[in-house]
Amino acid sequence: MNDTMRRPPILPTAESFGHNLRHTNRLIQRDLGTRVVRMGLNIAQWYALRTLWETDGVTQIELAQRSGIAGPAMVTAVRGLLAMGLVTRHRPDNDKRKYVILLTEKGWALQNPALKAAMEANAIALQGIPPEDVATCLRVLRAAHANLTAVAQEAANPAADAADRLIGDAQG
Repeated sequence: MNDTMRRPPILPTAESFGHNLRHTNRLIQRDLGTRVVRMGLNIAQWYALRTLWETDGVTQIELAQRSGIAGPAMVTAVRGLLAMGLVTRHRPDNDKRKYVILLTEKGWALQNPALKAAMEANAIALQGIPPEDVATCLRVLRAAHANLTAVAQEAANPAADAADRLIGDAQG
């Protein structure tokens, strides 16, 4: 290998917002996953429940979109939640092609312990970080999310769709 091939990257990974965000996200998801598995849930089921606790009674497609879980992984997650008696699924009279997902009493009862698990995972991630820094980080993340959402809505992008499927499959 010659010297020109050994040049440092233009953007070192330590300075990359996306790289740091991705790796931190993977670690927090791993910690959260180990916590919710004790409740009999996998991470995709957790995300589905988390979404339903905020917006119960959405279609399975909306649930997948709002949860950030790929369609096939959401189908598997919902089947598991149905088997555990945490949700019900029915077809609305006005559109028999869709399924609407609703929490059961058992699903609602899991809300507090499951959210406590998420709060514990967040607390570990944010240990020793001043609250004002956390607030700044959240503002930056929300702004970055808004910026990227605007770009994503501009036009259909086959490469972005493929990335969504890959990311969704990896998270599900």
